[in-house]
Amino acid sequence: MSPRISGQQKEERRKKILDAAKLVFIAKSYEAATFKDILDETGMSRGWIYLYFQTKEEIFEALLDQQDGEYEAYTAALLSSHSGVWEVIRQLYADQQADLLQTPGGSFLPAFYEYFLGGSRDERRRSLLLKRYETGIARFAALLHIGVERGEFSPLLPLAQLARITASYQEGIMTHTLAVGPELAHTEFQIKALLEYLEQLLNPGHRPAEE
Repeated sequence: MSPRISGQQKEERRKKILDAAKLVFIAKSYEAATFKDILDETGMSRGWIYLYFQTKEEIFEALLDQQDGEYEAYTAALLSSHSGVWEVIRQLYADQQADLLQTPGGSFLPAFYEYFLGGSRDERRRSLLLKRYETGIARFAALLHIGVERGEFSPLLPLAQLARITASYQEGIMTHTLAVGPELAHTEFQIKALLEYLEQLLNPGHRPAEE
């Protein structure tokens, strides 16, 4: 009979699996990684992992959920520790730039794009991607709204539209960086230009747009 474990222990083991899986996906990307690779990285038995996940795909999507939660907590912490929302936005993009400059071989992003773009004909994956896209737009628009409420931003466009414009530019920078590398893509310059453009749209000296 297997020993009983507490809820906290279960959560710790689940996190251990996901943290190990992230290392594997960073090293091998999504397609080349195997369930056994993750198993070996955890140092756990196959039976233990099957208590939490049945497939590599389940693990990957659970990892995405974990990272979303970490991102939201991190953003909330930045809002608490920074005097302005624009400082928070700049920090988030600085973090993203640092992540992109690690490619290839040091970032989770290649696995992310391989999973969703490589599986674009999979209806379930496409549905998940669309849901994640809308969630990301709403999340960034909410962050901008905080800046408007504080009197920091006076946007020319509705916040949802600003969020979509920003996402389009951001995705372009990310995919180009992954395709040709940060040096050839001029990733640092591109992110700087994106921030300058976004700042103009947020602080034009006009009255706020209707939301």
